[in-house]
Amino acid sequence: MAGVAYIGVGSNVGDAFENCLQGVIAVIGNERATFVALSSLYRTSPVSPVAQSDFLNGVLKIAWRGTPRELLSFLKKVEAGLGRTRAVRFGPRTLDLDILFFDDLVLDTPGLIIPHPRLHQRKFALVPCLEIDPGLIHPRFRRPLAEYLHQLGDEQKITLFGPVPAARIGTTAAGDTPEGGGG
Repeated sequence: MAGVAYIGVGSNVGDAFENCLQGVIAVIGNERATFVALSSLYRTSPVSPVAQSDFLNGVLKIAWRGTPRELLSFLKKVEAGLGRTRAVRFGPRTLDLDILFFDDLVLDTPGLIIPHPRLHQRKFALVPCLEIDPGLIHPRFRRPLAEYLHQLGDEQKITLFGPVPAARIGTTAAGDTPEGGGG
């Protein structure tokens, strides 16, 4: 199976920018991944019952030659390689990589749900997805993502941190703007 995946990238431990950057580099460095686009990074308030620092979040879009489960397994290895531990659910993270979408696939299996089950409730995922693809449709609900963004209140804070320079991730692939954000 091959498909296009949108991957949420986030960090709020240590140097969050560098953690996100290293996560992106590791993902696009895999021989089964082809870079398509990378959103800007955004400073976001945590959506968690656990008190913690703000996050940096963005979305990476890749073509993946493999199954969604293989992608998930790979992403967990990247997280672990960059120091991710899972001691506290919804707690602080060195690196968080989540499959948000995989083509138009709707999958609900133990350990893997696609699209991400809370995506439509989280500005930190919606805003960067819409930056990459303003017309993106939620495959489960068959509604534009932009509709969900407009339904969310102001309790979730999100501000633009900035684009990731293309030179930092070693690519100038399609979807990359001259400034380095994913168009």
